[in-house]
Amino acid sequence: MSSFVRSVKYRLLAALVILLVAAVGGIWWYAVYYTNTPEYTLKMVQEAIENHDKDKLHKYVDFEHFLDSASDDMLDGLVDANIPAVGDTKEAVSSFTRMFKTPIIMSLQLAVDNYVEYGEWYNTDSKDGNMPIDADLVVGRSGISALVFRNLESVAVDDANGTAVAKVKMFQKEAGEEYTFDIELVKTESGRWQVYEVTNLKAFIGLVNNLRRQRVKTYLDQSAEIMSKHDEKAAKIEEKVTETLAKGSLGSNATRQELKDIMQSGLAPEWKSRREDLEELKVPAAAGTLHRLRLKICDLHIDYATDYAKWMDDKNAATLRGATSSLKQAKTLEKEAELLTRQVNYHIQK
Repeated sequence: MSSFVRSVKYRLLAALVILLVAAVGGIWWYAVYYTNTPEYTLKMVQEAIENHDKDKLHKYVDFEHFLDSASDDMLDGLVDANIPAVGDTKEAVSSFTRMFKTPIIMSLQLAVDNYVEYGEWYNTDSKDGNMPIDADLVVGRSGISALVFRNLESVAVDDANGTAVAKVKMFQKEAGEEYTFDIELVKTESGRWQVYEVTNLKAFIGLVNNLRRQRVKTYLDQSAEIMSKHDEKAAKIEEKVTETLAKGSLGSNATRQELKDIMQSGLAPEWKSRREDLEELKVPAAAGTLHRLRLKICDLHIDYATDYAKWMDDKNAATLRGATSSLKQAKTLEKEAELLTRQVNYHIQK
């Protein structure tokens, strides 16, 4: 065998040995090292969610502690964001809310299971009629239902304590902003890491709820300006109605025509304009009921003006009753809207 052929064989053998060592090393690195890192655990959590694998998720998350700490943070965060009391009063409120900790944990567990299994925090097919607190309400109030994963920023490992902190960036759709969560992991006796707690969840809940209050305040300020502008215009139109009735008579065709014109060309368009202005506002969920109430009031005033103008022609008692009924309902709802506005204003001042 020539020296050239032997040289080629030796080189091939050396290359095979190097490849074999690299392959074994890679397998060892993956099986012994990488699978026992916080990064691997976080990757498995992500895969469990993507593949709707609840069993796998429970393997890599210490749910007993995770849900226990999350429920505390939710209760404390919501109390801090919504209760103005301080000192003993606030402590009393906080202690009272602890009565709801167990049902909140149950609801959180249901919400997580639903999210992993169905991709939604709440699924009607799996609804438990005995669940004391709506799971969708729990995750919705906390702001976590509007989160979207962005990326893993970093992982800091404390080998001495067997803990690690992963910084995970999420996008909160409601706020339109990114938020970095500090996720603590702990190393189990088997060497595997588990997600243990979100250490800044309470701060996140406070941030979301403060943002919600600010948006409610913006809505109230903007809607108050709209209402004031249109109230002034409506008052002038109503003065015309009063003046027309004072100088004329409903038995006069001229008076009835003038009132009809005021209703059709003045009052009804004015309330339609108010409604259109209100509909252009961005309405936060917390002000949804108030906003819908205001739109209903506009509709009733429009109905009143329309039916009153119609009565000027048909002189039908039923038409007048319809107009009177619409106006009466509008006045009643206006009082309710005033009360609700004060309640919402009180809430955002906390």
